Amino acid sequence: MLWGQNADVCKSDAIIQESNMQFLKAAELYEKAGQLYEKQNKTDAFMFYKAGQCFIKAKMYNRSLGNLDKAKENNYNDADLYLKYSDAYVGIKDFNKAEKALLDGKRIFPESQTDFTKKMGYLYFNSAQYDKAVQYLKMAIGQEPNNYTYHYLLGSSYERIKKYQEAILEFERVIQLEPQHQKSIKKIGVLHFRLSDFLYTKEAKQYATLQNPTRVDYHRSTKKLEQIAQGYKKALPYLEQTHASSPKDEAIIKCLSIAYRRLKMEEKAAKMSALLK
Repeated sequence: MLWGQNADVCKSDAIIQESNMQFLKAAELYEKAGQLYEKQNKTDAFMFYKAGQCFIKAKMYNRSLGNLDKAKENNYNDADLYLKYSDAYVGIKDFNKAEKALLDGKRIFPESQTDFTKKMGYLYFNSAQYDKAVQYLKMAIGQEPNNYTYHYLLGSSYERIKKYQEAILEFERVIQLEPQHQKSIKKIGVLHFRLSDFLYTKEAKQYATLQNPTRVDYHRSTKKLEQIAQGYKKALPYLEQTHASSPKDEAIIKCLSIAYRRLKMEEKAAKMSALLK
């Protein structure tokens, strides 16, 4: 595409295109402005930085990296440069280089710890490095305790590493801050259900393996199963609320059907089972 050959005009047009959210056009104009300034022996590293930023928004990550490199070569030195490097590397799924950019930026710009900590939490979560995600999301929460998104991601990270009680606590914190957060409501219900169902199934299997069980064995196991079944009561309010908002969610219907049956709520269990047919 042919743009005007005046650097100032290109820069002005780029600003207009960016304000109109025409990010690809803006990126190309910023890039052209930077090149034209170079021809005039005027270095404007910020133009290349802006080109890199807009190429990220246009999802053209390799072109973004080329412009960010150009900005860095021309001594553009700002915390945002490293944050944008990370975004571009994430865009091409190079999580190692994204991590390095953030660690470098965190070291060079200690006054921007909050931004780097947040970004690292997201990076580790999105790249399935859940132990590291837990570490950085806890730090992010220390900086912004009322940010429910951090609590949700932390809960989801705990869930992925099978720390279910910790996950439930974080999802509960989400709904304290955002009472209608449906994903957290669903996760609390499902996790309470899974914890109870794991124990219930384990006990039932142990009883089934007994050879010639006695009446004492039967009563002991029956009593234990009844106690374990009470755990389903913790799941019910959340599962029922989720079912009310998503009545066709089969996973929730199955959880409710089993929970009602374990709690001897046969009529409700039958209604749920009927929905699965």
